[in-house]
Amino acid sequence: MNKKLIEEYLGFFEYKQRGEDTITIFKGEPPQALRDSIMNAHGERLPSDWIFDKYHSILDAFGQYDDDADIDEVRGEIVDGLVDVYTSDLTAWLNESNYNVYYITEAQQEYGAQEDGFKLLQMAQYKAIDDIFGEVASLLEKGGTK
Repeated sequence: MNKKLIEEYLGFFEYKQRGEDTITIFKGEPPQALRDSIMNAHGERLPSDWIFDKYHSILDAFGQYDDDADIDEVRGEIVDGLVDVYTSDLTAWLNESNYNVYYITEAQQEYGAQEDGFKLLQMAQYKAIDDIFGEVASLLEKGGTK
C-alpha cells in the first residue's frame, strides 16, 4: 500500500456539519481517479453520506498499515471493524436506501439463513462495506491512475 498516495487522497476529504449530523465530503477538487472510484462505490444509488463516510474510513484504515501489508489479508479486519453494532444504526442504514435490502438477500445466499435478524443486518452491512472496500482497494492497486 502506498501510504503517500493514501495521505494525498485523505487530504481531499473533510467533515462538515449538516444539522445535527457530521458528514464526510470532498474538499477542493479531488483527482479524477478518486472521484471515479467513489462514484463506482455508489453504483446506481444517489450520492450517500454513509458511502462517503465508509469510503473515507476504509482509506484511513489502510493508512494504519505498513506499506508491505497485503490488501486481502487486512480486508476482513477493516470491513468487520466498520460494521455497526447498535440496532438503531443498522436499521438507519437499512432505511437509507432500498438497495440495502439486496444486501440482505446476498448475505442470506452467501452465509445461509439466519434466525437472528440483527445478525442478518450486520452481515448485510458487512457485504455493503466490503463492496466499498473493493473500490478503495482497486484505486490503491492502480496507484491512482485510470
